[in-house]
Amino acid sequence: MARKNKPVAVEINELDDSISEVMINKVTLGTVDEKNSPIVVTFADGHQTTADNFDDAVASLLAEFNLHH
Repeated sequence: MARKNKPVAVEINELDDSISEVMINKVTLGTVDEKNSPIVVTFADGHQTTADNFDDAVASLLAEFNLHH
């Protein structure tokens, strides 16, 4: 049986000139560091990956969140 989609508020807070924090319901998903290319994505559990642009970085954080919740 399929679950209904619920709207979720995604917050993006700028911590620094190049670092943004992504949150859902006051739960931190991770940070996006745009200082260098490629962009470094750090997840809440500490592991890191890279992304080509900001949208891909946020999408990877959201995908990780959806996988575990």
